[in-house]
Amino acid sequence: MHIRIGIENNIEGRTIAWALDYPGCFAYGMDEAEALIQMPRSLLQYEKWIKDHTSNAWVNFDDLEMRVIERFETFRMGEDCKPAPPGEGYEINAWFIDDWRPLSTQEIQNALKIFRWQRDELLAGLSTLDQVIIERQYPGQRWNILGIAKHIANAEFWYLLRLDLTSFSHEDLYPEPIARLGQMAEQIEDSFPNFADQVTVRGIDGEIWSYRKIVRRTLWHQRDHIEHIKELAFQ
Repeated sequence: MHIRIGIENNIEGRTIAWALDYPGCFAYGMDEAEALIQMPRSLLQYEKWIKDHTSNAWVNFDDLEMRVIERFETFRMGEDCKPAPPGEGYEINAWFIDDWRPLSTQEIQNALKIFRWQRDELLAGLSTLDQVIIERQYPGQRWNILGIAKHIANAEFWYLLRLDLTSFSHEDLYPEPIARLGQMAEQIEDSFPNFADQVTVRGIDGEIWSYRKIVRRTLWHQRDHIEHIKELAFQ
């Protein structure tokens, strides 16, 4: 089985290897070589995680033959639409030609299943952790755990906003993190099915967006911060 990989370099000092046909599956490394070394493990964990959630799994990685088909160098853009120094401006993340590819109805259904399972995992963790843990400020961290939860919802709103897919403004977002997560989950459930077989590509603030990129980054971002929360809670 050929696993098509997109490489995104220089994202917060690391590389991400994206399994382009399996949204929600990715691997980190300090460089491309390390990310690719980590990818087989991520693929097998992804397969197991899906099979743990459903008897109708759509992945079966009997033979892992990876092939890098695209690379992207992340950079930062200033307000003047010129490259900005590290740590300044806005980070322009990967646009792969593959992100132009329309999503099928089946792909969207699978993506929504993954989104729901991730969300259930996130909410279960937030509901079982002691309040002291989720409100604690951790050294070197921008947010506490509740702040991370709100950040997840904010990012989802921002992703959908790239293609005018929200039915409300930022001022309408619920202030409480758990309620905001629920609000954005409803919006995603309403929006994603409309992506099927559609091709919409837009450049905004120097970055290119499409439906496939929104799905890819939504599932990545939620999973990434679920693991982040676990690290903080159980360190």
